[in-house]
Amino acid sequence: MLDLACGTGRHAVGMAKKGFRVTGVDFNPNYLEIAAADAKAAGVEARWMPGDMRALPFEREFDAIYSFFTSFGYYSDDENDQVLAALARALRPGGCLLLDLVHRDWILTHGQQRVWNQREDGSLMMEEVSFDLRTSRVTSRLTLVAAEGARVMKEFNLRTYTCAELTWLLARHGFAVESVWGGADGSEYSTESRRLVLLARLAAR
Repeated sequence: MLDLACGTGRHAVGMAKKGFRVTGVDFNPNYLEIAAADAKAAGVEARWMPGDMRALPFEREFDAIYSFFTSFGYYSDDENDQVLAALARALRPGGCLLLDLVHRDWILTHGQQRVWNQREDGSLMMEEVSFDLRTSRVTSRLTLVAAEGARVMKEFNLRTYTCAELTWLLARHGFAVESVWGGADGSEYSTESRRLVLLARLAAR
């Protein structure tokens, strides 16, 4: 199976422990170094590859692909579509795709969010989330507030999708959606769900 945007490999290592043959792909080679070290410490093997999800080098190689924590949607609409095309090429016919995404409708109905978290050193991290209705894009800004002042640490811009939009996009690449949940716990998908978890299967070809 393929862990798309695997980060430091927490889920991939867990899958390898269960006996799956896992490949983790991420754009950040530093994350992959951590993942490789953790896999070695856990006594399991996995393949780690730096790469761009828009141009995956795989052809019918995997039985399953998963992507957690809203790793899909950071590009333009056309480029996000390229990602889905690359996933369809990477899967074997009949293979499964599991996507865990932020729920666009929950963001729409709950407006701008501002969350404060205190760090171990006493500083505060503020996350501000805003939503552009015209483009369905979310901007998330992380600001560190410390004794020396405030400074922006990171800013993300993400295209969010409704379940219907994503179902249609997947269908264009040969996927049929089989199940939809409101979280990784398998909860019912509703307007109050913070997550959109979608399981799709690639048609046999």
